Amino acid sequence: MMTGKHLTIAIAAMAIALFHPQESLAQGFTGEQFLKWERKAQDYYFRTAIGMAGLIARQNIKQQGRCIDNWYFKNSEKAGDEILQIIKKFREYHPRGVILAVLEKKCGTLIY
Repeated sequence: MMTGKHLTIAIAAMAIALFHPQESLAQGFTGEQFLKWERKAQDYYFRTAIGMAGLIARQNIKQQGRCIDNWYFKNSEKAGDEILQIIKKFREYHPRGVILAVLEKKCGTLIY
């Protein structure tokens, strides 16, 4: 479950995303472009995407939401490193697609 600290981070991440809106919303945004961002911006992107995925999962399958939160928020640096390694392998894909694939591998399908 997201704690007050994680919620604050997620809100801050959304604010940071305002600095990259055209990049993250543009058609054709890829991991190649994402990898050029500073690590701090990448981490905010991860927190927002994974926090929202966890929230949606909890609304459908509480245990899956906890799995997502535990995997990412208990060691976000290690999890972020893992996601970045996969984005590097699949640079042609949108980072959100890679994040969702990683979450499904860790915690099960996200189709509700």
